[in-house]
Amino acid sequence: MSGRLFHTAAFHLLNTAMEMTVAHALSVSQTVGTATIVEWAKLALSTPQAGVLRVTRVLFDDNDRPIALEEAVLPLERFPSLSPNGGGDIPDIIELAQRHGISLCRATERVSIVQATKDVAQHLQIAAGADVMKLDRNVETADGEPVEWRVAFRKI
Repeated sequence: MSGRLFHTAAFHLLNTAMEMTVAHALSVSQTVGTATIVEWAKLALSTPQAGVLRVTRVLFDDNDRPIALEEAVLPLERFPSLSPNGGGDIPDIIELAQRHGISLCRATERVSIVQATKDVAQHLQIAAGADVMKLDRNVETADGEPVEWRVAFRKI
């Protein structure tokens, strides 16, 4: 496949996946802990021992079919009202930023096609090894501070 044709096909897949309407989300898990070295770097945290909230959600379409699994990491130092012991419904980053008076400015997202792990496949009700779109996103404030690192796996 030529490079131009591949990019066109990949762009079409991205547009198709992004057009999916999310009707609701179901929180699968919420855990609080010390940031891993990758989380510390992705979120530019003040100390390697900074606390983070990890949220895993399944997103559903209007027909109650799972369309995506997302794993988000939020820095507790930037969202002081988040419960340090998890629990409760955690809103998306836009609503969360509004609640905390944070101005979001930029989101950077890397898109790739990967094979679904057993866990991803189970949540999306697809076969393990099936192709899924991986969306690796960082959201930053107007001051350039990262406030969310999210990796999502969407059905293609």
